[in-house]
This record gives sequence, structure tokens and C-alpha cells, in this order.
Amino acid sequence: MEAQDEIIDLMQEMVRNKCVNPPGNEMKSIRTIERFLNGYGVKPEVFQSAPQRGNLYAEIRGGDGPSFMLGPAHVDVVPVEDEERWVVPPFSGEVHDGFIWGRGTFDMLFIVACQVVAFARLHNDEFEPNGTLKLLIVSDEETHGLKGARWMIRHHPDKVKTDYLVTELGGFPVAQDRYAIQYGEKGDCWLRITAHGREQHGSMPFGSDNAVTKLVRIIERLGKYRPEVCTDYVTLLVEKMPISGLTKWLLSKKKVMPYILNHLAESDPAQAKLLHAISRMTISPNVIHGGTKTNVVPGRAYVDVDIRTLPNQTTKAVMTDLKKHLGDLSEGADIELMPIPGYEPIRGNESSLESPLVSAIVSVLKKLLGEKAQLVPLFSPGQTDSRFFRKEFGTDAYGFSLFDDRMSGGDLIAMPHSDNERVSLGTLDLTYQAYREITELVLGKEHN
Repeated sequence: MEAQDEIIDLMQEMVRNKCVNPPGNEMKSIRTIERFLNGYGVKPEVFQSAPQRGNLYAEIRGGDGPSFMLGPAHVDVVPVEDEERWVVPPFSGEVHDGFIWGRGTFDMLFIVACQVVAFARLHNDEFEPNGTLKLLIVSDEETHGLKGARWMIRHHPDKVKTDYLVTELGGFPVAQDRYAIQYGEKGDCWLRITAHGREQHGSMPFGSDNAVTKLVRIIERLGKYRPEVCTDYVTLLVEKMPISGLTKWLLSKKKVMPYILNHLAESDPAQAKLLHAISRMTISPNVIHGGTKTNVVPGRAYVDVDIRTLPNQTTKAVMTDLKKHLGDLSEGADIELMPIPGYEPIRGNESSLESPLVSAIVSVLKKLLGEKAQLVPLFSPGQTDSRFFRKEFGTDAYGFSLFDDRMSGGDLIAMPHSDNERVSLGTLDLTYQAYREITELVLGKEHN
């Protein structure tokens, strides 16, 4: 069986396992991968982190050189809001029009399958690394990694500590012959803001102390907040882009950035969203809850706010700044971390762009896509499990796969968690080949 056939089979079974988080139930896909690896003579270790939830680890030991991990790659997926908006049933894993479709195919089951198949075939080919090749498949990435990567780091640090790793996402085209490598990501600070009032009968609202109307004013003021602009990550991103020197210079200027974003929003909204997100802290009030009954003035209402921070912004500073911006509206309101058991905000972090793994990725990129191909460093507005490894072990961690030209960079950026999630079959071939060759460069004896 060809590698692509194995990758498709694995992806289809994982899509059909429907490991939607919450609740996850990822052990179904962990067992799927375990059975596949067993077929190649690999005996992975499976660690249960909660009922029906778990993580899988395997390794190929060699010399005393560096450790390199394929992963962490997560098997949990997000829910589907409306199946009617899908071209094919979202949990079918159907192959159609040169793509494999289904929830989680892009984020990130295609990477899971490519890494698992690459590891299995390297083992089958009796690959002898000059260090240790590790494979880590995890649960719970979509809900802070508490039962997945973070759990493995806390309970089995000796196994998952690694010098280098490659995981989601990267590798998508951002311009002609330019491909993204994700080297860092923003931090998170999920807050709940609660407004308080006094319950009374809804038939006589005059003079009432209504928690919902208080909360509306708080949300309105949040929408007017304008965080400080930082152009560092934008400047690094556009440095190798095929655009004029004047445009690069303008993008480095804080005061000019808003005008450029407004203009770009009309011609390329996906790029505008990305540049906006990586140039400042973002605040998005996403969940509102208030009231108990239509005829009762609410005494309590809250909004859950998704705040994404730059690496130099601490949780304490964010909360202080937010209270200052809300001013009198913060009086009598509670501003606190989201009540998620075990949740701890992690500051944004990044890895050096000068490392043996980056050099290997550049070599493989040029080999597979031509000498003109170049990497473009992308600081991600979203988060991956890489952040835990950078924080705990100082790992050089990068997001990289390799996409063909069936979809534009803007479409690929918008693909995670979207309707009609899909990955082209050509991308499966390129990504599998990239992971094999990167591994052989980083851990091959002739290269150390």
C-alpha cells in the first residue's frame, strides 16, 4: 500500500471516530493509531489521562545526538455548528474532487496521519537516528491541553522532553514561492466579566438595577478599546515577501498601520485579519449569559472574553489595563480568569529562526518545491501545543507542513474550524515526504 493510501485510511477512521471536544473521547483515535503502528512492529505507549481520553508516545532510539519529535499532534476536533452547510457529511471523511473532507481534516488530522505514517515507515526501513526520534499524539488541544500535551509534560516529562519538534501548521503559501513557518504564537488570557444587579419583577422595570443593561455597556466599551500596536512581528513577516520596500517601510510604522489594514480589508480580508492579530493584543467578547426568566430583572450577567496577548504582556498587566479602560463600569463588576478547572494563562513565546531544524526545513522545502522557494516567519495569532514545550523545556518548536497549490494562502488561513474543512490529496503527499526528509536531515548520522 502506498503512503498516501495509508494516510487517507487513517484520516477517514479518525474523522469517523468523531472525537469532538468537549467531551473528546479521543481514546478511539489513539487506539486507531496504536493498531496501525502495531502493524509495523511499533509498540507505542498509551497513557490514559481521563476516562476515554489519552495520549500515545513512541520512540526510535539511536546515538547520543539530539532528540526530535514529530508532534505533538492532536486528534480532538471542534464541534460542527450546522451540518447543512457542508458539501459532504462532516464526519464522513469522504474523498471528493481531489480533497479529503471532514471535521478535523485540516486541524489537524492530516498532520497526525502524515507523522504517524512517516514514523512507521522510518521504523520499517530500520532508520538509525543519531539521537532519538519521538512521536507524540495527544488529546485535548482544542481545550487548553489539560488532558493532552500539558498532562504529558507534567506526568511524563522524561519521555516528551525534546530538543526540536515540528507540529501544526505552517507550510502554506503566503505569496509566490513563499511558504510560512510558524515559529511562535500569542498567549491567551480568557476572562469572565460579571455585572451585578438586583432581581425584581420584570413588569415594573423603572429604576431597576438590571445586570444585563450594565453588561451591555461594559461590552460596548470593550469594543472601543484600542490596544497598543507592535509592528515587530509584521516587519519580520513581510521582510521576505515580494512586495515593495515602501510597503514594507509603511507596515513598520505604528501610526500608518490602521490605514493599511482598512485598505487591505477590502482587497484581502484574510491577510488584514492576520496582520491585525499579530500586531496587538486582541479582545473578543464571545459568550454572553444573563437572566433566569423573561419576567425577572436579572441580578447577574456575564460575558466571556477571549484575549490574545503578545509575549511581553502578562495576565496581571492585562487585567489592570482592562479595569482602567472600563473605568467606572468596572466598579461592582468582577473581572476574573475563566472558571475552567486547571486553566492557567500562558504568555506568548517563540523559537529562534536560526536552528538546525529550520535549516533542515529550508533544505527540504527547496528540494520539493524548487530553489526559489523561501520560508516566511509567521507569528501565529492562534495557539498550538508548541507553547508548552517552549515554556517547559526551551524546545525549538515550529509549525510546518507543506501544501500544494489547490487553495490560496488566504483560504488556508481561514480553513481551521470552518465549514467544509478539507485537505488536498497532493498536500498529503508533500507533507508526508517533508516529514520523512526533515527527520532524516535532523537525525541522520551523516548530518551530525
